[in-house]
Amino acid sequence: MKPIFPAAVAAVLLLTVAAAADPFANAYGNTVTQILPDGTKMITYINADMTWEQHIGDHAMKGTYAWKDATHACFTLVDPVPADPAKATSCSEIKGDHKVGDTWTETMPDGKTITISLTAGR
Repeated sequence: MKPIFPAAVAAVLLLTVAAAADPFANAYGNTVTQILPDGTKMITYINADMTWEQHIGDHAMKGTYAWKDATHACFTLVDPVPADPAKATSCSEIKGDHKVGDTWTETMPDGKTITISLTAGR
């Protein structure tokens, strides 16, 4: 399966910007579902310990994230180990104010639209 990590990272980063100190607080313990333009469904979990996990069918990816500044997060793929380590990390600006129960669409850099939802529980 061709990894779609950069697109997934961009989608995950659009989760929430809360007034609280932790912009991803609404995602902890919950599920981020992304439906790509081709119908592919991705399930992502963002954890308070600065890790993330993503599932596409029976394929799983795991990694870590760090805040570059107040509005930019960088996600690093660690499992499976990327073939090109230079492409392991992707940083994006955080946008939106999404809460559990929200569903929204976002336009990717290629102009295609994805649908994202944040649901309670895992």
